[in-house]
Amino acid sequence: MKCIWFVLLVEVMSVVDSYRPLTNGGSYEVSSFSTKAKSIAEVIYRMCLPKVPDYVHATARPSNPSLPHKFNLTILEIKKLSFIVEIERVDQATGWDRMPITVDWSSYIGNGMVYQNLILWFPDAADRTIMDRNTASKYCIDKGGRLVDIVDKAMYDVVYNYGRQTIGSLGSVGIWLGSSYNPTTNTVTQSNGKPGYNGDWHPGGPPYRDSGYETRTGLVLYIKPSSTDIYHGMINDLPTSGITVTQLCSTNLM
Repeated sequence: MKCIWFVLLVEVMSVVDSYRPLTNGGSYEVSSFSTKAKSIAEVIYRMCLPKVPDYVHATARPSNPSLPHKFNLTILEIKKLSFIVEIERVDQATGWDRMPITVDWSSYIGNGMVYQNLILWFPDAADRTIMDRNTASKYCIDKGGRLVDIVDKAMYDVVYNYGRQTIGSLGSVGIWLGSSYNPTTNTVTQSNGKPGYNGDWHPGGPPYRDSGYETRTGLVLYIKPSSTDIYHGMINDLPTSGITVTQLCSTNLM
């Protein structure tokens, strides 16, 4: 009965706040042994989920931290009540005696994509709204996330391609980024203070660094259906500028 009520509650919450990704996580201990370097196991969520998760991330470790065993884990199948994994010993190419192995996992349900340990999603992919950066930041916070920080070229390509596939059909669309640009030093800084990606600038001339552009510290990523269109890439702009955006948000996968 408790499980049924929990499922009903989650489904109601999903309907009321359908723009917010649903994340869960936990640990499950399996008793395992293997004569080979690999073994198959089933991991139980031990909670009721409203549907099969769209994504699950998991790692495996000896429950006894004094043991030298190291494992890689590959997810083979994701189900509503559990997921099937392959556990591989990687510190040496042998099996292991029966021992408890702890699997730490996190799951995601929602319309979006996962990059490394980050969920990227458009709360409303059809909405085009004029926002400055503070408004865009509050928008993502209200949806349970934050603005996206682009770390490097690989992440830029992921973000741009995801945006192009999702909202590119709307024409030229911008998204505010969480990172900031310093026109004096020509540096990009993420919201956590670490260096951010400084590249793939708009072909028309940015980053703007000449006299009078010192306050252009906000970063906007413009997305077009065609990568050959000139109006695409990163632009530094006034954080107070009202930009037409379809805002992308991010949150950690537990």
